[in-house]
Amino acid sequence: MRYAQTMPFTTLVFFSLCTVFNARSDERSAFAGLFSNKWLWGAVLFSLVLQAAVIYMPFLQQAFSTVSLSAGDWLFCVAVGSSVLWLRELSKVITRMRSS
Repeated sequence: MRYAQTMPFTTLVFFSLCTVFNARSDERSAFAGLFSNKWLWGAVLFSLVLQAAVIYMPFLQQAFSTVSLSAGDWLFCVAVGSSVLWLRELSKVITRMRSS
C-alpha cells in the first residue's frame, strides 16, 4: 500500500517540477535560456532534496506513508513526470510550424 502511494506522489512531484519549465513561455521552448534563472534551479533542487528526504528518512516515511524507492522506480517516475514537458514542447513546435 505504501509503495502504491509513494510512486504516484513522486511522479506528481516530477510533473510539477517539469511544468515549472513549461510555464516560462507559451511560445518559446522550455530549453531556451534553460539555465538563466538560478532561483528557479535552486527551488527545483531544493524540492528534489525534500522529496528524497520524504522517501528515505524514516520519520518522514512514517509521517508521509512513503517507502524507499529503487533507482528503477525513480527513473519511471522521472519518465512519466517529464512527459508533460515533452508533450508541451511538441505542441509548441506544432504551433510554431503552423504560424510560419
